[in-house]
Amino acid sequence: MKAEEYSKSITKLALLLILGVIMIGVAWLMTRPNGDKQKLHRQRQEFFALTGAQLLGQEEQRNRDAIERAKGQLATHVSDYRKGVPKFAEDLTTWGTRYAIAAASVRDWWSSSNEARKVATEQFAKFVVSDKTLQKDVTGVIAQFSSDLEANRNKMLSELQEKASTAAVPCASTEMGSTNIAGAFMLEVQPLIKARATQSPIIGVLATGGGFFVGEAATQIVTRLLTSMAARVASGAAVRGSAVAAGVLVGGEGGTVLAPGVGTAIGITGGIIVGCAVDWWMEKRFKEKVTGECNQILADMEKALWADASQGLEGTFTRAIKTTRECHEIALRKIITGDTK
Repeated sequence: MKAEEYSKSITKLALLLILGVIMIGVAWLMTRPNGDKQKLHRQRQEFFALTGAQLLGQEEQRNRDAIERAKGQLATHVSDYRKGVPKFAEDLTTWGTRYAIAAASVRDWWSSSNEARKVATEQFAKFVVSDKTLQKDVTGVIAQFSSDLEANRNKMLSELQEKASTAAVPCASTEMGSTNIAGAFMLEVQPLIKARATQSPIIGVLATGGGFFVGEAATQIVTRLLTSMAARVASGAAVRGSAVAAGVLVGGEGGTVLAPGVGTAIGITGGIIVGCAVDWWMEKRFKEKVTGECNQILADMEKALWADASQGLEGTFTRAIKTTRECHEIALRKIITGDTK
């Protein structure tokens, strides 16, 4: 009898042990996926912290190099404008131009018009730079910078795709249904940039990259930039007591340097004729004075376009790079780790 009870006790103990092993196994199987997920998430975070951050840093440095390229591009344009200054000064002393300005001055005296300044501005546009050319060149500088940012972004994504394909850790974008890292990145980054574009359209477009927008939006932004530049050049001329100060308020055909009209951006040169008229017949002195005035105007133009604290290209480009880095970092973290912060 005792043997039978002992046997039953052993059987119960064995069953309990088996049941315990089963329960432990089930628990292990249930917790293993979570453990694997946590491990994968840590690996993804490490991949982002090392590889992702490195690629973002390299992209940002290339973007900063693009700022220097843009600065050089603008300087080249202004240098080309300066080459026409001696021809402009020479033209003002020819009998044909003298007669045109003299006749225009008579009409100005008779009808309180603006013909003399218009003639001077048209000659400046012909030999040095016109509003149209200035607008085209400034737009080109912005367009090139935008394209550089796009190329740098594409290079970063290409390098990320290559590194991710050889890494042991799959990016979170595969769980989002996308094996194309670039495509997943753009889906994430575009809404971020769009949100920031409401505060600054030009920074939004630059951060998006790709051939700088065209049409009315581009014209409005560049026009505002040139208008701001013209106002600062005119203000500087007035402070210096420059000869051009006599013409800073009024451009050609009644337009001003602050509003559309002939000479919107370069109408201030019309004041040269008024300021230098006393030296007109002293040809050498007149040419020297005109040359000096024009070169100063161009130097002021370049400084206002590039370095103005509120609207200059340098500050705008720097802010665009900052926005680009912020948006790219958020989007990259999301597609690599799945984290939103």
